[in-house]
Amino acid sequence: MAKKKSYQESPKVRRLRTMIIGGFAVLLIVVGGIGIWNVFSPMPAGLDEGRHYDLIGDLDASRGDTIVVTEYFSYGCVHCRNFEPQVESWSRGLPDDVRFERVPVSFSSAWRNLARAFYAAEELGILERNHRRIFDAIHVSGLTLSTPEAVAQLIDGQGTDAETFRRTMQSPAVRRRLDEAENRVRAAGIMAVPTLVIDDRYRITSGELSRRQVLDVADRLIAREREARRAAE
Repeated sequence: MAKKKSYQESPKVRRLRTMIIGGFAVLLIVVGGIGIWNVFSPMPAGLDEGRHYDLIGDLDASRGDTIVVTEYFSYGCVHCRNFEPQVESWSRGLPDDVRFERVPVSFSSAWRNLARAFYAAEELGILERNHRRIFDAIHVSGLTLSTPEAVAQLIDGQGTDAETFRRTMQSPAVRRRLDEAENRVRAAGIMAVPTLVIDDRYRITSGELSRRQVLDVADRLIAREREARRAAE
């Protein structure tokens, strides 16, 4: 019975195989690196008006001691709900000369009812306890909360009772704050949410930006306003 001849790879074949494997390895590293860069890429060095923000206020107008950051939002907006954990964490780390506030928009009757709920919770001092609960009731549990009674039932036992909350939603104080909010929405030219506005001067345009990049732009505009205040001293 004939024996099988053993095969020995020639040095030339070994070198060729090593070059091919090495080439694939380099390609994988490059492709992987591109993917990582796309995920973690920082903001460009520049901050461009019309691309990263729109100027909506007079830069020469008088400035107070505090820089105000306003988030225009709605509980009915899923993007606002998804942005909430990041903007909440970011706002807690703001320095003493910066104040963060939220203004609910009323783009529909349903959203106006949710704006009423926001201001009623603020009036009663129970907003922090219920802010995330309202978001989750709509976007996790699937509740519509399109009437004062529906929201009041959700809030019942969470710092107040349903009847007190419903009455507060219909109170003159809440109606006045709703009117003020709608005036601010129009003045700032808010067409979509969530939108951040810095000191009533800069409206951040988030179309091309990730949520993380929106907050980076906010940090830069806050720094710009701080410098403007120093220059005016």
